[in-house]
Amino acid sequence: MGGKGKQIVADAKAAADAQMTDYRAQTAAAKASVEKQKQAYKDIEFKNPYADMENPYAENVYEDLTVNQQQAQFQAQQGAQQRANIMQGLRGAAGASGVAGLAQAMASQGQLQTQQISASIGQQEAMNQKLRAQGAQQRQAGEAAVDLQQRQGEAMVQQAETGRVSTLLGMEYGELQGAQAGMQAAYANQQSAIAMDMERRGQNMAMTGQIIGGVAAGVGAIGGGMIAASDKDLKKNVKKVGKSKDGINIYEFEYRNPKKWGTGRYQGVMAEDLPKGVYKKAVSKNKDNIEIVDYSKLDVEFKKV
Repeated sequence: MGGKGKQIVADAKAAADAQMTDYRAQTAAAKASVEKQKQAYKDIEFKNPYADMENPYAENVYEDLTVNQQQAQFQAQQGAQQRANIMQGLRGAAGASGVAGLAQAMASQGQLQTQQISASIGQQEAMNQKLRAQGAQQRQAGEAAVDLQQRQGEAMVQQAETGRVSTLLGMEYGELQGAQAGMQAAYANQQSAIAMDMERRGQNMAMTGQIIGGVAAGVGAIGGGMIAASDKDLKKNVKKVGKSKDGINIYEFEYRNPKKWGTGRYQGVMAEDLPKGVYKKAVSKNKDNIEIVDYSKLDVEFKKV
C-alpha cells in the first residue's frame, strides 16, 4: 500500500477522532440537560395532603344537653291550680267531711302527676346520656379516621421519596451506560483506524520482504512509502492498465526472478517511462545499478494484484 493506503488510514483516524470529539460534546450537552432535569426533580416538595385534616366530630354537640325543667314546672303549676279550683268549687257543696275526702283525692292526684313529671324528666335524662355517648363515639371515630388519613398521607410521601431516589439512580445509571457505550464505540473506531494502519504497514513490510529480501536489492519501505525495483529488464508480461491523475502510465507485470523479487503480478510504473521531471525526483539507482522508484513521490500505488 502506498500513498492511497496512507490516505485511507489517515481519513479513518480523522473520522474516528471527529466522532470522539462530537460524542464528547453531545455527552456534555446531554449531561447538562439531565442534571437540570434531576435538579428540578429533586426540588419537588412532596406534602402530606391530610396533614392539616381536622376531626369534624371534635366537639360533642350533645355534651351540654339539659332536661326541660320549665315544661315540668308548668305542668306541676297547672295541675296544682286545677286542683285548687276544684276544691274551691266543691267546698260549699261537699261539707267538711266531704272536703276532707276530696282533699285526700286531690293530694293523691297531685302525687301521681308528680310521678309522671319525674318519669318524663328521667326519660329526657336517659335520652341525653344516650346522645352524649353517641357524640363521644363519633368524636373517637373521627379522631381515628383523621389519624388513619394522616398516616396514609405520610406513607404516600415516603413512597414518593423512595420513587424519587429510584428514579434519580435510574437516570444516573442510564447516563453512565450511555456514556460508556458512546466512549466504547468511539474508542473501537479509533482502534480500528490504528489496526488499519498497522495492517497497512505490515502489508508493506511483507511485500518488501517478498520482493527483495532487503533494501540493498532495490526494494524497501521508507516512511510508509514503497521503494521498488523498476528496471524494465527485470519484468515480463508487462501490460499497460491506465494512467494516474498526474498522467503517469500504470502497468501490471511479473518479475523475471520471482524468488528474488516476488511471485505473482504487481502494479506499478516503469522507471524509463516516467516523465523527465518525475524521473529525477523519484528514480535512483542502487549499488547494483538497478533503477528503483520511490512511490511516495508519485500518485501511483505499488501493490500486488
